[in-house]
Amino acid sequence: MKKGLEQVAVIGLGRFGMQVIRQLEKYDCEVLAIDEDEALVEEAVPYVTKAMQVNALDQDVLLATGIQDFDTVIIGIGENLESSLMIALTLKDIGIPRIIAKAKDEKHVKLLEMIGVNQIVQPEIDSANKLVSSLTTKYIKDKLALGKDHSLLEITAPKAWVSKSFGELALRQKYSFNVVCVKRGEEVVFPTASTEVLESDTLMIMASDKNLESLSKLY
Repeated sequence: MKKGLEQVAVIGLGRFGMQVIRQLEKYDCEVLAIDEDEALVEEAVPYVTKAMQVNALDQDVLLATGIQDFDTVIIGIGENLESSLMIALTLKDIGIPRIIAKAKDEKHVKLLEMIGVNQIVQPEIDSANKLVSSLTTKYIKDKLALGKDHSLLEITAPKAWVSKSFGELALRQKYSFNVVCVKRGEEVVFPTASTEVLESDTLMIMASDKNLESLSKLY
């Protein structure tokens, strides 16, 4: 392992797992890919630090991969409920700091929560929610969930804010919005109280989900 790099292992190289490793390749991560299927392991090789054909249900075999040294393990097995849960239990038992698992339905979600999985994803539901959100909130250019209750949003500047300074707008006091930065073309501006909002500005803000309704009323 290279010290200082984020270390991520992905167990299960189906469509979800493959997409994860392809995305991780863009970042400075140490990535271990694991699957029982030799063909899938070979397909993963160009994208990861190491790819291994392993039965992840066998704890001794799993430990032999060095997975216990990883910061994060992503379980990409969603359809086989028993395998997903057994692997999650094994990872908890060996002390993995952060476990992320794919779930196929609400029952699966609840069982993973009971085990103590840190983050659970339902790709189909998440994709559908993101699509609907983009259709119904067109002022939001991009949205990244931060935990269960907060999001980082990339929004177009509301007309009511244009030509006003952030000091005048007092967004934190009025709306509990935290402006992270302002994008002006290729330039990124970190605003002060005297910075004025321009019509072409794109704002990066952090907000609680319960306050998004108040944001929508500004458009």
